[in-house]
Amino acid sequence: MVTRLKQSLTARLIITMSGIIFVICVLFLLLIDHYLNKSVIEEMGEKALTSAYLIAERPDVISTFSMEDPSSILQPIAEDIRQQIGASFVVIGNEQGVRYTHPDPEKIGLSMVGGDNDSALINKEPIVSITTGSLGESIRGKVPVIVDDKVMGIVSVGFLTKDIQKTVDTAFEGWLQTTLLVAVLGIIGAVLLSLYVKKQLLNMQPAQIAKLYSAYHTILEETTDGIILTTLNNDVVICNSRARELISPLTEDISLHTVLPERLFKEEAIRALEFPLQQQEIIISKAPLKHGERLGYLYFLRAKLEYETVINELTLAKQQAQMQRAKTHEFANKLHVLLGLLKQSHIEQAIAFIRQEQQDATKQQQALAAQPSILVQALLEGKISEAKERGIAITIETDDVLIDYSDEEVDALLTALGNVLQNAMDALHKTDIPNKQIHLFIHQFSHELIIEVHDNGPGIDAEMVKQIFTLGYTTKDGYDRGYGLTISEQALRKVGGSLLLEESDLGGACFLIILQRKGFNGHLAN
Repeated sequence: MVTRLKQSLTARLIITMSGIIFVICVLFLLLIDHYLNKSVIEEMGEKALTSAYLIAERPDVISTFSMEDPSSILQPIAEDIRQQIGASFVVIGNEQGVRYTHPDPEKIGLSMVGGDNDSALINKEPIVSITTGSLGESIRGKVPVIVDDKVMGIVSVGFLTKDIQKTVDTAFEGWLQTTLLVAVLGIIGAVLLSLYVKKQLLNMQPAQIAKLYSAYHTILEETTDGIILTTLNNDVVICNSRARELISPLTEDISLHTVLPERLFKEEAIRALEFPLQQQEIIISKAPLKHGERLGYLYFLRAKLEYETVINELTLAKQQAQMQRAKTHEFANKLHVLLGLLKQSHIEQAIAFIRQEQQDATKQQQALAAQPSILVQALLEGKISEAKERGIAITIETDDVLIDYSDEEVDALLTALGNVLQNAMDALHKTDIPNKQIHLFIHQFSHELIIEVHDNGPGIDAEMVKQIFTLGYTTKDGYDRGYGLTISEQALRKVGGSLLLEESDLGGACFLIILQRKGFNGHLAN
């Protein structure tokens, strides 16, 4: 139990804050005690001196000094004044310091004691002193009685220090009660604050928080993905080193609005969106961050190149699946045609149909087999199958021999060719023309590879041509549009290629995919 208490953050906060409150209260009481003693003594000294002045200047007091028995007249006056001002004594004496009045009548006629009369009787100056007289220690004010510049006597008004201390103690007790109340309220506040802090820290202790932070920092820095935590206004709160590598400049005091496209901020959540950024292709995901209430957003960044192999394999698998589905559907249709011809005894037409299909398949296989990569073959085959399902015919004309390309060049070709073909199919799918066509012309020259993609769609107007390669520009619906052509152009540029737009001989658009070849000495068809 003691060990747990020592380790408890709540207990430490309560003990620490209570200790601080206790020390502050003790220091406050010491200061109050000092202030009360000093201020009350000064106040009583001033009161005694002022009272002595008033008595010394009274005409009825001054006139008695010339009488034979001043004491009989001054004693009643002095006692009446003493009771009015609450003084411990009012003593009036002659120029030798012999008393004419005193609270104790038996001491009348005796000399004043205390040794503080010289200032008034000899120097003619008033004085406030603390000394011990016949009644005990007191604070006294003494003023000379002067007539025609001659000292006729002395007036001494005093307050016993023991009575003053009672006044101080009474005032101190009031402050003590107030201070104790403040201390109790402070301790209650310390307990409530400690419980609040404990709740805010999810009931974790400092050691647990330190371990959690160390683990969080290690995970954040060791992950291969870029991680960015932002506020609701997309101001960066936390970013790891990988995020700073992918996005430059990125620090924990800037807004993502300065480094990422504005369209990313319109959606609450994004799943694996691919877009070009700073000469590279980035895959970004976005999720809202909540803890009871919305706190901000969490971004995950990945470089596409790091996942290119997996992406290509998945693309190949997807294309193969689409191709098999389309072929199955197409084969079933052809079987139905043959069945109909045979049932109607049109043998010659059935044979001609089979031969034509065989020629078309052979021609297509030859065109596909000439491609420089199995991935490009799979892409084209898949697009051909998808186009057939959408009522679009894709034809390919290619050189007999195409040279091999590096993995980087194949990746660029896949990106550009896939996007261009998809855009052409989407454009044709929206039209009502009866014969939808896409023609591919693949030419291998000694210094470059040129792929022409023609379609007979509506084409691209002059205004769109100016912005077609601009990041985020699109005529399609959706926040994740407008990146394909930009990504394609950047991918080709990285390997020394380019992407151009022309008017097609078929009436629609024509995209030219150009890949430069440097220092090649192999056998070429042209």
